[in-house]
Amino acid sequence: MPTQVRRVSLAAMYLDTPDRRLADKGIAWRLRREGRRWVQTLKADGPNALERFEHEVARPGATPDASLHAGTPAGDRLLKLLKVAETDELPVGVCYRTEVRRVLRRVRTRGAVVELAYDEGRLLAGDPAREPAVRRICELEFELVSGSPVAMLAMAERWRKRFGLLLEPRSKAERGDRLASGLPFPALRKAADPDYPRDASVDEAFDAVLDECLDQILRNTVGLIDGDPALRVDHVHQLRVGIRRLRSGLRSFRNWVEPPPEALVDELRALFAILGQSRDAEIVDGDVAQAIAAAGSPPRADGELAEVPDPVAAVTAPAAQQLLLAWLSWRFGRVRAEPVVYSRDRAEPTVPSLVQAEPALRSRNLPERAARRLGNWHRAIVAEVRSFDRLDDLRLHTLRKRIKRQRYASGFFAPLLRRGTLSRYLKELARAQDRMGELNDLLVARDRNQARVDEDPGAWFALGWLAARIEVVKGRAGSALRKLARTEPPRA
Repeated sequence: MPTQVRRVSLAAMYLDTPDRRLADKGIAWRLRREGRRWVQTLKADGPNALERFEHEVARPGATPDASLHAGTPAGDRLLKLLKVAETDELPVGVCYRTEVRRVLRRVRTRGAVVELAYDEGRLLAGDPAREPAVRRICELEFELVSGSPVAMLAMAERWRKRFGLLLEPRSKAERGDRLASGLPFPALRKAADPDYPRDASVDEAFDAVLDECLDQILRNTVGLIDGDPALRVDHVHQLRVGIRRLRSGLRSFRNWVEPPPEALVDELRALFAILGQSRDAEIVDGDVAQAIAAAGSPPRADGELAEVPDPVAAVTAPAAQQLLLAWLSWRFGRVRAEPVVYSRDRAEPTVPSLVQAEPALRSRNLPERAARRLGNWHRAIVAEVRSFDRLDDLRLHTLRKRIKRQRYASGFFAPLLRRGTLSRYLKELARAQDRMGELNDLLVARDRNQARVDEDPGAWFALGWLAARIEVVKGRAGSALRKLARTEPPRA
């Protein structure tokens, strides 16, 4: 049962150097007035989306003292950063502020105790005596006090469904730092290689890959919802990259770890397809159409265009938000003795008995197995490259997807592989992927124009231009692919 509701007014000052050294290292350091008392808090990035380091100490007033965090991992990092900043004559000061009214309630749910904090207020950056930059705060935070993170996420899903909530992966500190830097919108989240030790177990490496891909997906989702309209196409593209990387990660670790439920994969694939329609329309009716017009195309008819789904509506839809929470629940259910499985027919997760992996899958010879898997996939690409000039559109599309998967998998296994062979191989993979991507855009544009020839005479001009351009780009793609085929795949 819920405990008594508490209400409190909070005013916080976030501290950093002028060049944002703390924020760059994933550290947030603040002084906050909570009613009549002052609390100094140090926060730092954790190993995944649900875990963050936090250390609090009481203060007699609005004066910071970093030494009070000494002896903690993040506190020692903070002290080192501040020492270097002092040497560089960079004083620590208030970077941005928050003013919120908070309503607190601690709730006991099946399997967890969760503290709910509903905040309404604002973020402020700049000189308070002048006109500061302001962003509104209206959020409900779920903090796990004890128990299972999966139980907490199940509770979050119930609240999401009841009140139409949207998932927000950014902390107030991250949003405040962006605002103080003159960047009020969410950052574009591009891919990065996961970080794990070379002697990591299969599960440790896989969890790092999952965390990296899910972070890219979640942050570009909120970028679409709350981001700069000028970057909408880029957020759609990076969101689709994140989804494809996640699916590639599942393929990369196939038969080594327990797979997710098919329902989660199928629904993610459906969201990917919806976003793909938006992305194709932006590219074909934007960049490619401009190139055709610059080549001297006659005025195009205003014929009816196929309706394209709104990507913002797609990611804010209840089904999409439920899907994102379900993926988080599955990821964090993996570390439990009993994994959580979602079904299309169930609103709540079911918990089946654990199926133990074979002993070979729990071994630590991951570098050799990763290199062997990449080698096998490389040979499959080489076989297709040999008949590249004879490939139809479907096989070209399949080859492009194989190259993408190979590039993503090479990045996932980067901590396990020799840097020299890996860097050379990734360079050729990137070149081949870019050429094949350009070719794919032209093929999509050709199909869209072919469908309009009866209503738009200008489509005939576009088809002629596209036919010539496709031959040029296909020749460049073939050259890049043949060079990739001659490149040695990375070794352990």
